[in-house]
Amino acid sequence: MNILFSIPLLLFQLTPPSDALKFITAEKLRSHIAVLAHDSLEGRGPSSTGDKKATAYIVSQFKKFGLKPAGEKGTFIQKVPLVGVTVDNTTMLKIGNAKEQMELAYSTDFVATTGTYEPLIEFRNAELVFVGFGIVAPEQQWNDYKDVDVRGKILVMMNNDPSSDDPKFFAGKGRTYYGRWTYKYEIASEKGALGAIVIHTTSSAGYRYEVIQNSWSREMFDLEEKSSSNTLKLKAWTTEEATKKYLQLAGFNLDSLTVMAQSSSFKPIPLGLTLNGTMRSVIKKIETNNIIGKVEGSDPVLKDQYVIFTAHYDHFGIGRPINGDSIYNGALDNASGTSLMLNLAETFSSLREKPKRSMLFAAVAAEEQGLLGSKYYAINPTVPAKKIAANINTDVINIVGPTSDISFQGSDRSSLGNDLAAIGKEMNFTVQPDRAPEQGGFFRSDHFSFAKVGIPAMSMGGGSNVIGVDTAVVRKLRERGGKIYHQPTDELYDDWNYDGALQQAEIVIRLAWRVANIIEMPYWNSGDQFELVRKKSLAK
Repeated sequence: MNILFSIPLLLFQLTPPSDALKFITAEKLRSHIAVLAHDSLEGRGPSSTGDKKATAYIVSQFKKFGLKPAGEKGTFIQKVPLVGVTVDNTTMLKIGNAKEQMELAYSTDFVATTGTYEPLIEFRNAELVFVGFGIVAPEQQWNDYKDVDVRGKILVMMNNDPSSDDPKFFAGKGRTYYGRWTYKYEIASEKGALGAIVIHTTSSAGYRYEVIQNSWSREMFDLEEKSSSNTLKLKAWTTEEATKKYLQLAGFNLDSLTVMAQSSSFKPIPLGLTLNGTMRSVIKKIETNNIIGKVEGSDPVLKDQYVIFTAHYDHFGIGRPINGDSIYNGALDNASGTSLMLNLAETFSSLREKPKRSMLFAAVAAEEQGLLGSKYYAINPTVPAKKIAANINTDVINIVGPTSDISFQGSDRSSLGNDLAAIGKEMNFTVQPDRAPEQGGFFRSDHFSFAKVGIPAMSMGGGSNVIGVDTAVVRKLRERGGKIYHQPTDELYDDWNYDGALQQAEIVIRLAWRVANIIEMPYWNSGDQFELVRKKSLAK
């Protein structure tokens, strides 16, 4: 055993200095949001003018707070190379058979991009095969492909993963990474498919089709990398209504296919349908930025280890107009989380007594495009990955009110959950499990990029039991919050209640201080899917 780890865990003070808990105010939280979500930043789309303005603002704040550069070449910046794909919105695909063809209109019936970055792709009689959930999970004794050769086919698949009441079977009513649309495209690419179509339903996605429509009916981005998992010429979604119609052309029923897909004995079903059409796209290579600053730890040994805070500062830029508004300001998602991260950076930088481990503050890019900024950092870290003790992600603050309970994504997966529970006792709140596990929240924000490379990670969440706020007000704020998600109406509102966000800030400060001062590094729970990845990383 490392002699360092034999020191009693409580050697260092686990409660932060009192001034750390009083530093952040509602006005400080609001002020950064007001800048980042302003119309002049045009929604902070990757590599846009607004993106550059946001980068300059965050760098200026890091400098103002006295953080040290922790990006590349002695700067606060880590360049993130991207490829942008803008599909011609007049693109129309046809699905059918020898007897009948159905036209699918772009945006209305389907959205798409390409993983091969070709400006012109022609589909000629590409065969459609239904592959259920499109999952290969040996540990679950599940293989939707059954070794059927699907090379050169267009695969049609369900979103989400099989459900049951057994929490050990694909997380029961919850969701695993196998249920994420990103996985669906990855496995289809590995199988040599020509393309993949994910079927959208509100229940399986956890959000309305309009969310995908707004997200995908614009320039789409991916990391500029040559990868065997990025070979699909077509990566698409079709609406539930459109899917039912084209399946009916071949005598299939979506509900029946869904039932069949729930069985481990399922085998791929050739649909007797083909896809035809031409997809034109504008392809361009661009760069955006991760912005990283550091507060150096106080312990001569532990300062070479890090707690990294992340918050994505990007949003969707200028997109499809809704009621005359085309700027997707992204105030809640995620100027608010970025504001909290900036406030945390100022707090820890201002303390006379610094934590033992160092702290990194990373405003990451292109989260809305598939966690691209955090993914790039996780595979190209500016400090050794095995030296990163934990990641704490702040994605959307609580603007409703303080709560008697808290739920952090991933708290049940690592020792960080124990730390959160200890803080719950200090602050008199209960730690609740994910309130909507079926939505797969753990896999949908930047902390997941760190988990994939083995770093224990959690994302800050809120609670359900609001304290001291009229129920009608709570209902109003929550209903509006659901409606503005990924819409131009996600703007800064005067009636936001910052008391819940201040509660979250205190929790994160206490959590970070505790993690930065306990001698033992955080660890994944025994049997967790990321445990082995971490062990391999630490052994290097």
